[in-house]
Amino acid sequence: MPRPSDPHAKSRLLEAAERVFSEKGLDRAKVEDITTQAGLSKGAFYLHFDSKSDAFKELLSEVLAHLQCRIGEAKDGNLPALNQGFEHALEVWLARDLAMFEFIWKNRALMRITLEGGRSADYQHLIEHFASYAQSETEALLRQGVAAGIYRSSLDVEVAAAFIAGGYDRFARQLVRESKKPDLKKRLRELRWMVITGAGTPELISCLQQLPAEAERGDSMPPSESAAGPVAASASAVLSKTV
Repeated sequence: MPRPSDPHAKSRLLEAAERVFSEKGLDRAKVEDITTQAGLSKGAFYLHFDSKSDAFKELLSEVLAHLQCRIGEAKDGNLPALNQGFEHALEVWLARDLAMFEFIWKNRALMRITLEGGRSADYQHLIEHFASYAQSETEALLRQGVAAGIYRSSLDVEVAAAFIAGGYDRFARQLVRESKKPDLKKRLRELRWMVITGAGTPELISCLQQLPAEAERGDSMPPSESAAGPVAASASAVLSKTV
């Protein structure tokens, strides 16, 4: 009797491909490396993929879909009124930011290849599509913040969205090249401080400076900066869109 096909073969091959691509890179990886890691034959590989590039493209699509899903979660959040909800919003959105960058750090070898588009024009359009999506979502949330009185009415949301999305993209690209895990909370706070103090209304800044700042304080932050930390809570939905 013929052996029944393994219903988990494709997932096993993708898991093996992720390890191989992370260890060797796309150029040096071989189909044999993947099948050996998966404990499957080359025939099984070619039942599911045309080539190693095809397997990489599927992995790349899965990574970007995961990140896009994280970005989409910000749509479920509402910007709080000036007089309520900032500390809770801070915790929620900081947790989302951290989850995003913890994912990037945990998968940094594959993410490095992903952000480089596999060093091939064949995949670069997927990266560009994701970057455009992140920027457009950031712009939409900035517009929401302006309408809610959170951000300045004079803010050029298109320029601001490009700046924020580009900044977080560069942060991610730097992170995947780190040999030692940095303090992600500290970096995210500093990024949010720079972005939101430039976009927030004077009323927002004044309101937030009167709130307890312990949740946003970092040991290395000067008191003047940590006092404005809860600004991040009011707009963390926007910042969550930029990674």
